[in-house]
Amino acid sequence: MKENWHAEKAGKWTSYWKDEVHDPFAPYILTKCVEISGLDRKELELDVVEEESIKIMLDVRHIVTLLALPGELRELAAGFLICEGVLKRIEDIRSISVQENTVFCQSLLDNSELELWTEVRSSGCIGIKSSWEGIEPIKSGVRMEKEVLLNAIEQIKERGKIWRRTGGTHSSLICTKEGDIVSFCEDVSRACSVDKAAGTALLSGKNLSDCALVTTGRLSGGMVAKAARAGIPIVVSKAAPLSSGLRFQKMVGMTLVAFVRNPNLYVYSGQERII
Repeated sequence: MKENWHAEKAGKWTSYWKDEVHDPFAPYILTKCVEISGLDRKELELDVVEEESIKIMLDVRHIVTLLALPGELRELAAGFLICEGVLKRIEDIRSISVQENTVFCQSLLDNSELELWTEVRSSGCIGIKSSWEGIEPIKSGVRMEKEVLLNAIEQIKERGKIWRRTGGTHSSLICTKEGDIVSFCEDVSRACSVDKAAGTALLSGKNLSDCALVTTGRLSGGMVAKAARAGIPIVVSKAAPLSSGLRFQKMVGMTLVAFVRNPNLYVYSGQERII
């Protein structure tokens, strides 16, 4: 019988894990491996998360190919186009259709209005725009209670079913100041999990100026810029910030919170928004 190795190492989630029904359509595969512990060797069957190449097209132009989970592709494309600054508003998207692993997007803009160039960032964010210029300062006066953010981190653990089975995903969610969950997404890439969460929220018509992005990924400049372009004033992670993220959030007046582990959290900027 397959052992629930990842959940067992996650402590409190062991019993919850064993009650879950295996989803044959979920994006993970059963793989054999050998566990070596001291002098003992034991063959196990474990779940390994799948990733696929997802191509995003905009007005017949190939924008990017991402390695991502093969689901929520409309949301991934919409979030990527907004969070990477290709389009400024969700309303600029006329239509989105998916054919196998290619997402075809049509915009309301003339091709001459699109300024596209790419750079590769070692942090994992693709980077359509080669600088942070043009990102408007965050003016939101929203304030959130500390307990809302702590609870959001717990929600990530509760909802991260693929992570519990495989240990191979990042999770991101967007919540309101009252703590209501607007969207939740998992992906093999921390950047794609943010794109999917933002895309889900924006396609639903939600104004994100009173929301927080809560994620499991490190907060690099690229990650924080994604939130800023989506209009999110507060970015929260259970992981660490990076220097590029700290520099960027100061430029645009965001609130950056990291190392969230109940009962503590660390606010690196914009502490007035946390009450």
